[in-house]
Amino acid sequence: MINYNKNKLINQALDKYYDTFAHMLDTTEYVPQSYNDKIGKYIFKNMKRHFKLINKEDRKFQRKFKKELKAKKKKEKPVKSKWSLFRLFKRKKQTTQRERSTD
Repeated sequence: MINYNKNKLINQALDKYYDTFAHMLDTTEYVPQSYNDKIGKYIFKNMKRHFKLINKEDRKFQRKFKKELKAKKKKEKPVKSKWSLFRLFKRKKQTTQRERSTD
């Protein structure tokens, strides 16, 4: 099953961080390289944290989705009672000779 929820969240995060990288690359001409390296590390650190949050949200979504599926299956499938097993072993009614002849 393709996980559309996680893909949507990842796309939103990547759009945000690509925009941030674009702004950082514009500053390379007049900002020292050491400062840009620190900013790059900071951005990657935040991106990792954001992906962890995405994974956490996705796990919550998947649990909720599985519970809904179970509830849906349970609702569709009739519940057998514990007495239904006794019907399997119930003695069949024996027909008399007279009843057989009328059939």
